[in-house]
Amino acid sequence: MSTSIPAEEFHALLGNSSGVPADYLSDVAWTKRTLERWLVDKAFRERFEEDPAGALRAIGSPLSPPQVLPFLGDEDDRAPGARPELPLSARRYRAFLQEKLAHRAELRAHGQTTSDRRMAVWRARQMKRCVGELGASRSQAIVHAPAAFELSKGCTVGCWFCGVAAPKFDHTWPYSEQNAALWDETLEVMRTTIGEPMRDAFLYWATDPLDNPDYEHFLTAFHDVFGQCPQTTTAIGQKDVERTRGLLELARARGSKVDRFSIIAVSALNRLHEAFSAEELLHVECIPQNKGAAKSFRKSNSGRARKFAHKRGDEMVPEEASSTIACVSGFLFNMVERSVQLITPCDASDRWPLGYWVLDQGTFDTGAELGELVEGMIARNMRTRLRLEDPVRLRPDVAVTVADGELRAVSRGQRLALVQGDLDDLAECLTQGVNSAEDLAVRRERRAGVPRVQTLSWLNSLFEEGLLDEEPEPPAVEPVPVALGMPTRAAAS
Repeated sequence: MSTSIPAEEFHALLGNSSGVPADYLSDVAWTKRTLERWLVDKAFRERFEEDPAGALRAIGSPLSPPQVLPFLGDEDDRAPGARPELPLSARRYRAFLQEKLAHRAELRAHGQTTSDRRMAVWRARQMKRCVGELGASRSQAIVHAPAAFELSKGCTVGCWFCGVAAPKFDHTWPYSEQNAALWDETLEVMRTTIGEPMRDAFLYWATDPLDNPDYEHFLTAFHDVFGQCPQTTTAIGQKDVERTRGLLELARARGSKVDRFSIIAVSALNRLHEAFSAEELLHVECIPQNKGAAKSFRKSNSGRARKFAHKRGDEMVPEEASSTIACVSGFLFNMVERSVQLITPCDASDRWPLGYWVLDQGTFDTGAELGELVEGMIARNMRTRLRLEDPVRLRPDVAVTVADGELRAVSRGQRLALVQGDLDDLAECLTQGVNSAEDLAVRRERRAGVPRVQTLSWLNSLFEEGLLDEEPEPPAVEPVPVALGMPTRAAAS
């Protein structure tokens, strides 16, 4: 935080906040609500520019302009000596933001404690690869959850910007006696395979969880197995506010720390703010996805949004920047189809328009079949070391140059340098990727006098850092037919 806060002035809010003073909760909750209104509602931003105090009164905010102004500009542009002391409410809200960032960091770290070492090593490598491919800032926002479960086929919302190109809603997976039994078997297989980090999985992907009328039953069963309530992200929280109220109460009672509402229209935010107090939505992030949202919330240039780049480019991340909304390095289930894919995030491209690789996939009918399927995926795809026969090629996004006796490899978020002999040849080999690790070690020994063991050790270091190309061939059957047009209506317009 830019301003230190005495320990006695702030409280943790993501856990049990029943003992937090009412004025503290009000400060944080109303700062959050006011900023949500600012980010979503263009009319509010315009009124605030003309009459800040009047704009705050109009939305019922008890805050004064100085209490929210620190969050509406770029303080980094100000000289440190010119930065005024933040109001107490603003310092409390900053502590809340830091708490949420710490929670995200905990999720990223927690995933490394998987029961299967192969998956832990593979996941760590994908995290490092994403730093290089996506850049440090964007990659830090990805938690690399171990699994996600779709409980429907398709989505009813139909957002034009859907980053995973959700198809038109088909049908859902009811919590019948038979399905409940398979659900329990599936969770038990994943608990045995992955262990405690499975509690960080969630129950949606190219679906809206509230499209399934039995979502709460699946959520409760998940909690019973893992002792953690999965995060809910929905774009239709305003559709049935009483159901949403019950869901939020259920989630909080079972320890959910953060849930999310995707705001696809100002009217949706209006409905939610009318139905829930600022304190009731303290743990719910309202993500601006509507037309007219603040420019800081641009859409990812992935999935269906790629079809609209020529029309709505001003609402999207620039094409030269990295884009993906994928946040799983692990297993993506669709329980309607009883399918599972092994996926990991990547920069969205024509080859991977959904912003994630599909490394393997299959179907199952029983927990036993799933166990065999998952084990096969791990064995085939999650190497812990570079093998002698593996081809060695730097990732395509890594630029290689040789200058002043030094080989330099640079990407968005990674950089390496090597000083050895005959570096032009090494650069060519790493770019073309026609040599195996063993062949390149022999070649380096003959041409540059570098001991084979030294080259193999260095190549394995590149592998561990995610710098070597592991991009799979596209699957024979794409997981989602991205060529589909709008599945329903353009809900965000």
